[in-house]
Amino acid sequence: MADAIGVLGEATTTTVGTTTVYTVPAAKAAKCKIQVKIEAHAANSTGDFLVTVNGVVTFSHLNLPTTEIMWSNSTTALHDPSTSVDPDGTTAALTCCPGPAEYYLSAGDTVTYTIGTDALVACNVQVVGTEIDV
Repeated sequence: MADAIGVLGEATTTTVGTTTVYTVPAAKAAKCKIQVKIEAHAANSTGDFLVTVNGVVTFSHLNLPTTEIMWSNSTTALHDPSTSVDPDGTTAALTCCPGPAEYYLSAGDTVTYTIGTDALVACNVQVVGTEIDV
């Protein structure tokens, strides 16, 4: 089996519930980061967004402000600009990229996200990194 580098898993589900983004295959291990870009519900400010690694909540935002856009950047797992602007790359804070935390995963470990109460307008969660044979 070959090693892999790049996007290991991606999910774009916007409905309420839990979505698996990535599960480490058997006989593999991974070192990865998480990249996120979401847009909150268009009419309600009661939705929640949580990302978990192996069942542990690694970051979350509760009661997402209506239509607010949030993303990961080089210093923050989920940047909240308190406005409905897209990242434009003009500063580090306004650049969508993998968040700063690194995760070390073994075979069977999972990365998931949960949307609570209200569906999102848009959602893209990626697990990026390297996957190796063990």
